[in-house]
Amino acid sequence: MVKIAVLGSGLMGAKIAGEFAYHGHRVKIFSNKLESLNSVFQRLEEDKKQLRQDGLLLTKNFVGQVLCMSRLEETVNDAEFIIECVTEDLEIKKDLFERVSHLCSSTAIISSMTLRLNVSDIFERTTNKERTLGLRFLYPVYYISEVEITPNKHTSGAVIEKVRALLEKMGRTLFFRSGPEPLVLSEEQREERKAEKIALMRTSSTVVSSHRPGIPNLTPDTGYTGGHGPSTSHALDRGIADVVEPDQDCAICMDKLRDCVMRPCHHMVTCYTCAALLINRRDGCPICRKDIIEIIRVYSG
Repeated sequence: MVKIAVLGSGLMGAKIAGEFAYHGHRVKIFSNKLESLNSVFQRLEEDKKQLRQDGLLLTKNFVGQVLCMSRLEETVNDAEFIIECVTEDLEIKKDLFERVSHLCSSTAIISSMTLRLNVSDIFERTTNKERTLGLRFLYPVYYISEVEITPNKHTSGAVIEKVRALLEKMGRTLFFRSGPEPLVLSEEQREERKAEKIALMRTSSTVVSSHRPGIPNLTPDTGYTGGHGPSTSHALDRGIADVVEPDQDCAICMDKLRDCVMRPCHHMVTCYTCAALLINRRDGCPICRKDIIEIIRVYSG
């Protein structure tokens, strides 16, 4: 399981978040436009319904979880891979990446979904530029396997290799942009590719026998354990005394375990302290974005 941060909750941002969750990764999606952020949950539910109808999703929910965040620092604080999907404006992107690079881990990979802006210019004020690159998913995201990669003059080969390994385990194929113009599929090409994907998935014995694909780790030294994150023994080898299973840690502080239920939605996604913080700042549930009227502490033996 890789911790993904998606910046921007528009059409592409929400679908990219859904795609990573489909493959078992934990995703935090950020937007300062609350109307858009508050609609992510419903849009993802509609995507799941369509994927089930097309035979691409055999369960009710994605394997991974999508958390909707209204604070940038809480979105990127533990992210391993950050994908920006905001408006195509150079100054907005430069400002955003400058902030992000100071808020996230120094090893987090940072990418932009820019269509035509110069990637080196976008990351001009970003720290540790060797971890930055352009990465563009094609629409419709769930059905088109190709992902366009645009390294800048600072991007390291190790970063490209990590991205390639992560996406290939999701059934994705990286390709480098040839020439100044990006690849944009026509409506006819989109429908053709979508039909091919549906036909392939419906006839794939691998998908029928085991819907849940393997979940790769982004960092090589954590080890790949077939979709269950680092093993206990491997974590202990790295000096970690207690191994917390995915989705048990608080989505806000990442320090404490989830120990409360929010009403009326009944989602259990934060610790009691952070849930109280959400109420105080009149923020919504990180999963469904509904208003929180009460928090109930949950005790476990």
